[in-house]
Amino acid sequence: MRYFLALVILLFAIASFSQSGSVSGKVINEETKKAVPFCNIILFNANDSLLQGTISDEKGKFTLRKIEFGNYYLSVQSLTHEVYKTETFSISPKFTSKEFKTIALRMAAVQTEEVTISVDRAAVTIEPAKKTFDVKATGADIGGTAVDVLNNLPSVNVDDGGSINLRGNGNIRVLIDGKPAGLTTEDITSVINQLPANAIETIEIITVPSAKYDPEGVGGIINIKLKKEKKQGYRGSISLSYSTLDKTNSRVSFSIIKKKWSLNSSYNYTDGTYWSNRENKGVFLESDSLIEFDNFSKSLKRTASHNGDVSLEYKPKKNTSISLEGSIRSTYTHLTDSLEFYWSYKNPNTRNVQMDGVRLSANGQFNLSHETRQGYQIKILSRTNAISNPKKSRFIEPYILQKEDKNFGAQSFINQLDFEFPLLKASKDSLENKFLTIETGIKSAHRKFIENYKLYAFNPGTILFENLSEFSNELNYEEDIYAGYGLMKLGNKNYKISTGIRAEYSDISSATGIGNYNKNLINLFPSASFVHNLSESTSLIFNYSKRIKRPRGKQLNPIPTYADPFTLRIGNADLIPEKSHMSEISYLRIKNKMVFNSTLFHQFRNDRLGRLSYTDSNAVSTILWINFNYHQTLGLELFTNYKFNKNIKINWSSTFYNTWVDGENFREGYTAVYFGFDLKTNIQLKLRKGTNFIVTSDYNSKRLAVVGVVIPRYGTDFSLKQKVANNKGTISIRLTDVFFTRRFGIDVDTDGWFREVIYRYESQLLWFAFNYSFGQSNTDRKNKFRRISPNDRSF
Repeated sequence: MRYFLALVILLFAIASFSQSGSVSGKVINEETKKAVPFCNIILFNANDSLLQGTISDEKGKFTLRKIEFGNYYLSVQSLTHEVYKTETFSISPKFTSKEFKTIALRMAAVQTEEVTISVDRAAVTIEPAKKTFDVKATGADIGGTAVDVLNNLPSVNVDDGGSINLRGNGNIRVLIDGKPAGLTTEDITSVINQLPANAIETIEIITVPSAKYDPEGVGGIINIKLKKEKKQGYRGSISLSYSTLDKTNSRVSFSIIKKKWSLNSSYNYTDGTYWSNRENKGVFLESDSLIEFDNFSKSLKRTASHNGDVSLEYKPKKNTSISLEGSIRSTYTHLTDSLEFYWSYKNPNTRNVQMDGVRLSANGQFNLSHETRQGYQIKILSRTNAISNPKKSRFIEPYILQKEDKNFGAQSFINQLDFEFPLLKASKDSLENKFLTIETGIKSAHRKFIENYKLYAFNPGTILFENLSEFSNELNYEEDIYAGYGLMKLGNKNYKISTGIRAEYSDISSATGIGNYNKNLINLFPSASFVHNLSESTSLIFNYSKRIKRPRGKQLNPIPTYADPFTLRIGNADLIPEKSHMSEISYLRIKNKMVFNSTLFHQFRNDRLGRLSYTDSNAVSTILWINFNYHQTLGLELFTNYKFNKNIKINWSSTFYNTWVDGENFREGYTAVYFGFDLKTNIQLKLRKGTNFIVTSDYNSKRLAVVGVVIPRYGTDFSLKQKVANNKGTISIRLTDVFFTRRFGIDVDTDGWFREVIYRYESQLLWFAFNYSFGQSNTDRKNKFRRISPNDRSF
C-alpha cells in the first residue's frame, strides 16, 4: 500500500491548462442613457447555438466567464425594449476578453400583456471527445423513456432488450447527473427503461474519456443530465404523456432558489404494458438425420415505476458550495410469456411463464467544492447506493410445474477527492499566452453483489415443490478499488496538450456453492489529448485512452441456469478483466450555418469478454461466457448540423466500421470479420410561430457475428409541438416507428444448427403529451412584469 500512496503523491506533480475568456458590458437606454437592469444577456456561437447566459444587475452591468476561444455574438432581451444583437466578435489567445462599454436599447411599444422571451435551443454542442445533445431540441422528449431519447442520438443504439451500444460497443458506462445509473447491466437497463424522456435536459457522449474518469466501460461514457432549475425564485412544471392502451408517463418538478439556498425536487411515475413476439425456426443436421424445430413466443410485460429525486445546496460564500442529493426508485414488473414449440412436426408442446418482481433502489451523495482567490479548486464527493430486486417465476408445461426465486442485492460506497491548480494563466498582454494547470485526485470504492437462485419442481407424490439443488446457487461478489490520477494540460494560442495517467489497485473476491475465487490486480490507465487550432473555426483533435471491463454477477457464476427449456446459461469464474485501447483523430469545422465533425476511431480490446452459443442434438443452446483472444474495430464517424434558414435545421450522422473478432482460443474457426454502418437523421421544421415538426430516422445495417448474421434494423419517428397558454404550455404528438419496421433478428449457423430468430416488439406508439410551466423569479418581481421562458435554458 505504501507504494500506492507514493504513486498518488507523485501524481500531484503532474500539470495541465485551460483556454477561456470573458465578455462584459453595460446596458443603457438609448434615449435616457440610464442603466437598464435585469436584461437577459444570451451568448451564441457563430452557428447560432446557444451557449450560456446571464442577467444584467441593477446598474445594467453583466459578465460572462469561462468562454472557450471562438467567434460569438450577444442577444440582449428586455421586456420594455427591442431585442438587440451585437456584431460578431472573437475570444482568442490574443484577445481573451471582450468589453461592451455601452449597449444602447431602443424602447419598444407599450405592452399591457405578459411578455414572452424565448430562444431557439442548440440541438448539439461539440467539444473534443464529447458531444452534448439537447433533448428538447431533438423532439425526443415527447412521451416514451430514456430509451427513445438514446435511439435518436448518433452512434448510439438500444436494442429491444434495453442494451445500449455506442459505436457498436455494448460495454459503456452510463451515468445520470454524473452518478452511475446502476451497478449491473440489468440494473442500468431497468433504470433507462423507466426514466421518462421529459425528465432529461441533455445527454453527453464522451467517446474517449481522460484519466480523470473512472476507467470502467471500454466503449466510452454516456451521461444523462436531468432537468434542474437554476434561476432564483420558485418554479415548477407538470408533464403528462399518454399512449396506446395503458401507457402513461407523468412528471412533477418544483424548485425554490434563494441567494444561498436552493432546493430542486421531482417525482416521476410511469406505467404501461408492452407486447413482444419471438419466432424461432431451426434445422439441425446430425449424420444422415434431419431434425426440425420451431418455437413461437408471445409476451406481455407491465412495469410501473415511481422515481423521486431531491437535491439541497447551500453556498455560504460565492466560491464555496455544499450539497446533498438523494433519489429513490421503485419498479414493479409483471411478465406473462406463452411459448409454443414443435419438434420434427410432432404435437406441439407449450410452456407458460409468469414472473413478478419489485426493484427498489436508493442513493445518496454529499458534495463539497471550494475555489480560492488564486483559482485553486478542491472537490469532495461521498456516495452510497443500494439495490434490492427479488423476482418470483412460475413455469407450467404438460406434466411439469416449476417455480424459481431470484434475489439480487447490491451496495456500493464511493469516496473521491479532486484538486485543480492553475499554475500559469494566460495574460492578454502576453504574445505566447501559455497555460499550465494541475488536476489530480484520489478515489476509493467498495462494491458488493449478492445473487441467490433457487429452482423448484412440483412432486405430485408429496404434493410439494422440491428444490433442484443442481440448478440452485448463490454468488457473493466483492471488490475494493483504490485509485489515483494526475493530468497535465498545457498550451498556447494554437495548441492544447493534455496527458495523464490513472493507477488502480483492485482486490476482487467471489464465492459460489462450488468454490471461492480471488484476484488482486494493479492497472495503469494512460490518456492523451492533442488539439491544434488551425483557425478560429477549425480544429484538429487527437485523443487516446485505456479502459477496462470487469466481469461481474452472472458472468462469473459457473452454475448453469435455464432461461427457458432450450436456453442454458453458464458463467465462468476464471474470467479476467477486458482491457481496451481507444484512439481517435477528429476534424471539427464551425461555419455560420454548419457544424461538421468527422472522426476516425480505432479500438483494440484484449481478452474481450463475450458469449458463445453452441447447440446439442436436443436443440438446447448453451450460452457460455469466455475471454476471446481479441476484438478490434476501425471506423469513421461523420456528423453534420446544418441550418438552412431560421425554419429548417438538420442533424445527420453516420458511422462506418469494420470489426475483427478472434475466439479461436475457445474453438477453432470461431472468428468473425464484418463491416457495418449506422445512419441517423433529425430534421426540424418550424411550420409557424410556436409550431415545430420533427422527423427522425435511423438505419442499422446487416452485420456478421461470431455465431451468425444480424439482420438490418430501421425506423422513422414523427413529432409535432405546439405552444399554448401564452407559451406557458406545450401540446405534443409523437408517432414512433411510423412504418412498423423496427425489429431484431439473427440467423444462427453453429455446430450444424441453423436457426432464424426474429423478435418483434411494440415499437409503433402514438404519444400525446402536455407540459405546463409555472413560477416566478426574483427578477420578475423587481421588473413588475412576469417573464415566461419555458423553452429558455436555465442559466
